[in-house]
Amino acid sequence: MKIIVAGAGAGKTRSMAQMVLNRYNEVDSKFIYVITFTNAAKNHVKNKIRELNGHIPRRILVRTIHSFLLNEFIYPYNHLLYGQQFTKVSKIKLPDNHAYKANKLKELAKHKYIHVDRVTQVAKWIIYGKTNDKKEIKLKRRGILSLIPKYLDSIFVDEAQDIDENFSKVIEVLNEIGIYINLIGDPKQDLRGNFAFDNLINKYSNHVIYKTENHRCPISHVLFANNFVSEKEKQVPKTKIFGLLNYCFESEVNTEKLLGLKKWDYIYISRKNDRFLTHPTNNKINEESLEFELKTLLLKSGINENSIDKNTFILKEAILKNLNKIDYDKIFLGMEKILSIKLTKNERRKLSSLFDLNKVQCTQKGFFVRSIDSIKGLEGNNCIFILTTDLAPYLFKEKTNKNKMLNYLYVALTRSKYELLILVTKEVESRYGNNFVINKFKELNVDKLECKN
Repeated sequence: MKIIVAGAGAGKTRSMAQMVLNRYNEVDSKFIYVITFTNAAKNHVKNKIRELNGHIPRRILVRTIHSFLLNEFIYPYNHLLYGQQFTKVSKIKLPDNHAYKANKLKELAKHKYIHVDRVTQVAKWIIYGKTNDKKEIKLKRRGILSLIPKYLDSIFVDEAQDIDENFSKVIEVLNEIGIYINLIGDPKQDLRGNFAFDNLINKYSNHVIYKTENHRCPISHVLFANNFVSEKEKQVPKTKIFGLLNYCFESEVNTEKLLGLKKWDYIYISRKNDRFLTHPTNNKINEESLEFELKTLLLKSGINENSIDKNTFILKEAILKNLNKIDYDKIFLGMEKILSIKLTKNERRKLSSLFDLNKVQCTQKGFFVRSIDSIKGLEGNNCIFILTTDLAPYLFKEKTNKNKMLNYLYVALTRSKYELLILVTKEVESRYGNNFVINKFKELNVDKLECKN
């Protein structure tokens, strides 16, 4: 196993693409997998390989983590070990209540769906096992594991800080059976708080390489961010640009005018408030949840399975079109008439909650900005970081313990290629006092930007 720890702006994706191609030239016939955590990252890796090689060789497979685990392990082997056949994956929103959640997962499994949240766990069971596995299952697992090295040479994992403990176990087992594993990531950008990558770094410390260069951020930003990272992960700026790094108080500026300047590439915040709102959650998950419930009802009505998907789509679009126009009871009556069924109280309750989630919300007022989660991996010339009370203790060094909040701060400080402005919210100023904030920034060598209202 090889682990590369590389901070923001280190050129992780390009480095990995080159390593993948080097491995490809060393190995005959077997496949090489490159694993990413999002489709956007997958496309980014593909583009880097094309830039370096002109095309993507047939034996190099770039996949998202879920696609890899589903197609390589869960779909072909779960039914052999545990008797449950999965053929599809669902992203529907699961209930918070444990019992309701368990029932929903059983209902999905009945239709051969595995929920996206359970993919890494089920993959771990297939590759690593369960504590109560019987001898027969263990023997079958050994047979499965003996097949993998015959066709699979290596696995490269991009943004490895996002792996969880389940996938970590999968990686370790594959490493033990001779698959070459290469992980590249930055534990300082683990915003999920999994710390599985940290654990692997500690466990395989002799296999860790640290890349210290930062090609993205200007000198002032790199030196500033180094205040909040461990000694061995401090970076060296590779640009000749010093950059602009300032702060200002929300109470002293015309926020609408400041945020409205066209020069800002990204404006982001860790915790929204009544003035700064993060963009509404993508409604795709809510729509998928509604689709699943409607599909279940269509099956109940006895409709031909070949036309299920088409009719589900038509029914969903008709409902979404009328959610803000007519009350739910009328929608239920219309559904009962179309499907020739009687909705139960439980079915009405589930549909009502999904209708609520899919309603268009138009009542929010405030400035829409990005969340720090959404700008991880992005970069822009000029950025505003809105400082709220959750990250202020870390910026002011009241709290120094390594956790995901410190990682949020690091991500926030390393997006800009030229200017970074830290906007101190009214809540932070109220908690600490104006003079305290000014003195803290002075200690950190950050100047105040005098903004006119």
